[in-house]
Amino acid sequence: MEREYTIKDTPFTGWLLGQARTAGWDVDGDEVTRNTLRLTAALIRTSGVAVVDAEGLARALGVSVEDIQEAVRDELTENEASARLLDRPDVGELDAELDEIAWPSDQKND
Repeated sequence: MEREYTIKDTPFTGWLLGQARTAGWDVDGDEVTRNTLRLTAALIRTSGVAVVDAEGLARALGVSVEDIQEAVRDELTENEASARLLDRPDVGELDAELDEIAWPSDQKND
């Protein structure tokens, strides 16, 4: 069984899409634009604004980089806490065991 990866929309995703709508972007009719922003939101909330062109994004949305940082702050903090937890050897081993149960390596496609 192959593991599926999905992008989950969160309040930050909603904020980003809302800012894009306000800036005149067609995020409801243009699937590519919507999905690009959803992916951008996922990258920012897991890795911070440094992984994207935050200045360009802010300029295109008519907001500041600080506005983006403020909007994602809580989610980024939660993700960092989760990452620290998964860095613990005992939790990391459990996570790997659960992954193996959910997606057995003998069933993975190479």
